[in-house]
Amino acid sequence: MIELSIEHMERLEEALAEIPEKIPRAAARAINRAAYTARTEAARKAREEYVIKHGDVINTIKIYPANEEDLSASVVSRGSVIPLIKFKVSPKKPQPKRKKPLTATVKRGEGGPIARAFTAQMKSGYIGVFQRVGKPRLPIRQLYGPSVPQMIGSPSVSRWVEEKAQDKLDERLEHEISRALED
Repeated sequence: MIELSIEHMERLEEALAEIPEKIPRAAARAINRAAYTARTEAARKAREEYVIKHGDVINTIKIYPANEEDLSASVVSRGSVIPLIKFKVSPKKPQPKRKKPLTATVKRGEGGPIARAFTAQMKSGYIGVFQRVGKPRLPIRQLYGPSVPQMIGSPSVSRWVEEKAQDKLDERLEHEISRALED
């Protein structure tokens, strides 16, 4: 959680004492920039640790921006588990009579073969990674990796995002103070 502390507000009030009506706008702008930075850094750090596309991460993150009346912004990630085919899988396309086991990498530097897993194309045209359930030819179940909220919620990612957003908040507060004083 990134917070605009009392010392930040005191610094804003002190710098903008002559023009107090500009304090909420300056704070809201700084908070919003920090929120957008948090989203970007969350996607960047998740991609450093996991084998996932930038767009797959960004599409799950929504920003609820701050305004002059409510000086709080929220960065929320919502999403379900991601099909394993979206990660690094070999082979990506169905291979009839394949002898080697299917390999998958979800987290960078980790991964390996998955017993009894295979890629298959459904009647709809969808290609996924599946595994047999029991002995018979059918049924099969699809395999999944973690969800984006789980990736972003991991301690290393969330700590990194908080640090970067806090740094951006401090930087933008200074900028907004100087901008308000120029007007």
